[in-house]
Amino acid sequence: MKGSIFSSLVSITNGLHRDNRQEKDFKYLLSDFKLNQKANNAVFKVNFKKPLNAKKEYYQKLIINETENTVASFVKEFPKNATTPENKYSYTILLNKFDKYLNDIATYINKRGITTDLNNDDNYIINYLKVSVIRLYAELQEQYGQFSENTKFSISEIAEKYFNDETFDVSLIEKNTTKKVATKKTSKTKATPKTSFGYKSNDTSTLLTVLKQVNLKIDLLDNRTTVEHLHQLLLAKDFANTESQIYLQCETTQFSYLVTKLKPFFNGFNPTSIERSGKFITKTGTLLKANNLHKNKIHNPKEKEEIDKIIQQLQ
Repeated sequence: MKGSIFSSLVSITNGLHRDNRQEKDFKYLLSDFKLNQKANNAVFKVNFKKPLNAKKEYYQKLIINETENTVASFVKEFPKNATTPENKYSYTILLNKFDKYLNDIATYINKRGITTDLNNDDNYIINYLKVSVIRLYAELQEQYGQFSENTKFSISEIAEKYFNDETFDVSLIEKNTTKKVATKKTSKTKATPKTSFGYKSNDTSTLLTVLKQVNLKIDLLDNRTTVEHLHQLLLAKDFANTESQIYLQCETTQFSYLVTKLKPFFNGFNPTSIERSGKFITKTGTLLKANNLHKNKIHNPKEKEEIDKIIQQLQ
């Protein structure tokens, strides 16, 4: 699914109803899925029934991550030095975006016959999506409503306006009551993010052989990058000091799988460290992000068996 989770999940052509993956596939996707930190500026929080299977949990976490990222982005959309006209413009853009999300979700619910029976996977996921976007609308009004002349709506009114839902359970979205207690900071040193992938073995030649074979099998790298460049980066004590950019040619699903298979042989080779390095470029020319690897993690990518056989040499 491409684009925002709020629109992609209810896309008629590529939406949730097109996802035929099995429970085992979602368990695999969850194996190293990490939730983002909650937005520091959040006013509201969502209370929802706990997901009881891997599919529900996977999609809930995707929605949580994008929701928290969106709320956190408000700080950049409304900088302290912005003028009132600039803030009014930012508010209108965001309000229109959330308005579209809500209308698209409502259309999907009506066309696909989504109900409030949360035992059904698709019902659970779409209802969680609905509640999350209502929360975003409420967050925007609560934090920056002073920059709009539009009518302000309560949470129950938002539900009724977009979903004709007059019985919406407002307890699903409540204000954060947790107050941060001001405490004196101690001199405890913050952990410095690792700047190496930490290859565990002293036998670096086998790793080079493995990378060469993988490159031949799945066209791992394009002609701007050599296997030696990748090998050097993976072994670097500080990847921030290396100049090589790694241009990938293979499918992201294949590289995501390769990362999973190589992970046990390193102290810190994972989607987060890959993004932090800023060294990996996708075949479309964009910087590879951790979330991109998570979204493209599948159990059975092309050439899976061959990749497995090649990686066995490291054991």
